[in-house]
Amino acid sequence: MKNIIKILFVIFSLTSCAVFISCNDTVTQVDDEVSNTDFVATEAFYFSIAAQNRSMFSIAGINGNININGVSNTDSVIITGQKSVGSESVSDAQASLQNLNVVVQELTDGVSVQTDQPEQTGGRNYNVNYQITLPKDFLISAGNVNGIVSVDSINNTVNAANVNGQVLLTDIVGSSAISLVNGQIAAKITLPLNGTIGLANVNGNVALQIPINSSAEFSAGLVNGIITITNLTLQNQVNTNTKVTGTLGNGEGTISLATVNGYISATGF
Repeated sequence: MKNIIKILFVIFSLTSCAVFISCNDTVTQVDDEVSNTDFVATEAFYFSIAAQNRSMFSIAGINGNININGVSNTDSVIITGQKSVGSESVSDAQASLQNLNVVVQELTDGVSVQTDQPEQTGGRNYNVNYQITLPKDFLISAGNVNGIVSVDSINNTVNAANVNGQVLLTDIVGSSAISLVNGQIAAKITLPLNGTIGLANVNGNVALQIPINSSAEFSAGLVNGIITITNLTLQNQVNTNTKVTGTLGNGEGTISLATVNGYISATGF
């Protein structure tokens, strides 16, 4: 139980950070309330940033989906997507769309993206969906509040925090630290030597796929739910109703899986 409490502290610290960095210092105040969000105004966006001499990408969303795909043989970070506002009239939705912005910063060693929207929405529905392609060796940091965070084909560390929705990792070769409050974490990761995988949820499931020859000290813990280990050989395995520990291979890395309410599965491939 003490370990779960520590995990929860980390989760809420990370997700609070994700919410914080999603809010700009200067936000447009919206005082008038709308009665519905039946009318939607949309606008597409496109950014292309040179990837040369850069190795990091960070993004902070609020409402919407974030999809990040690593590709080979590219010299650019491409950021595309659509922003939308739902309101009680077409004219109000279109006017409010001007208060919803995608802020892109070119840093010395990377690229930073964040959603900038009014702190007070007046009942309007602000949404930004992102589609990013970038070199697959970039280090990734992604934060969101409501929606999906999906990261595919990255050969580096991936850090992600979300509040409500899903965090989905596919074909990651690197360490990963993932936190979620409500929803599902599903990850397929190849752990490097001495690497670390930490997947922590509060309400929802945690599913990890790793190579059968992975080397790590393994632990999985929960409060309410079940833990299943499939196609993996755990040495010195210790099982209780709420925790499973053991050693994979030579135990050179670390794998830690946790949820409060849900199931945990670890599967070898």
